[in-house]
Amino acid sequence: MIRAFISRRKFIVSFAAIFLAYLAVVVLISQTNTGAADSIDTALQTAVGDERMDVLIQITEVDPLKGTALARILPWPNSENLGYKYKSGWLPRKDITFHVDSIIGSSPTGNNLYQFAKGDPVGGFDVQIDEQPGDSSHSNVSWYPMDEYAFEVPVTGTYVDNKGKVQDMAVLPLDYTKGSDTFDIHMTHGFWSDPNRIVSMSDATSVHDAADEMKHGFSSSVFTAHRSNSTKLLVIIILLLMLTALASVSIMAYMVVHGIRPPTLSALIWSAALTFSLISLRDLLPGKPPVGIFIDKLVYFPALITTLSCSLWILLIWSTREDFES
Repeated sequence: MIRAFISRRKFIVSFAAIFLAYLAVVVLISQTNTGAADSIDTALQTAVGDERMDVLIQITEVDPLKGTALARILPWPNSENLGYKYKSGWLPRKDITFHVDSIIGSSPTGNNLYQFAKGDPVGGFDVQIDEQPGDSSHSNVSWYPMDEYAFEVPVTGTYVDNKGKVQDMAVLPLDYTKGSDTFDIHMTHGFWSDPNRIVSMSDATSVHDAADEMKHGFSSSVFTAHRSNSTKLLVIIILLLMLTALASVSIMAYMVVHGIRPPTLSALIWSAALTFSLISLRDLLPGKPPVGIFIDKLVYFPALITTLSCSLWILLIWSTREDFES
């Protein structure tokens, strides 16, 4: 009686400990800090001035296999001298041209120039951008779920004044990304003239220098995409389930082989079920990573081979031994 009570108490304590640990992890991964990015945006808005064109950039999709991303670009006039805002679109008050450096664009002219005629209600446009070369050693899907990718979106803008002359248009890129599948995406203001430099509040001159480029119509933004904390948590849980299945089948096979437990039909069915469950668990990995990533070689392949071998051993003993009843 006492032993049963102690066992029940240990079970409750262990369950409570797991639950509290889970809550702590959920609270930890739910924390977000956008204060620094908001401060930089505010500083640049003040430095560039009100006579500018905000450029809202939204990363809508990331393709790790191709190393590309889809971006939606929405010009958003901050000054009525440049245009009027609608609910989702805008109305240019001047002939405006944007150049967005991308590998695939949707420009009607077949190039990377996007021209908006004065007085025509318009919206945004989509482009496909390429990954920055050599930006991260983990910019490969093999590192899933620790892989990360960086995409640069250079944007320039000009307009035609009342005298018919082309003038530089002050532009300010702003992050409008809502989320992308299994990725968390963050924007950093960069420099058109120096791809290795970024804007930081700790570097007072960087805000001034970046604002000076933007006033002359040049801007560059770097979007960094890495797997979300929720994705990483789910991957860890799935890997733990794989290891649990591996341990269960291995222990059961060891006990059957050494005669500690009988090779019953239920044991055979259980081992086979756990073996096939690994395939289903692999399909649950968020983002559908390709076969052959690092965690496959580290956990999935060894677990699959080991559980299959153990199931075959149990099948062999069950079908040949006659000293146990099924």
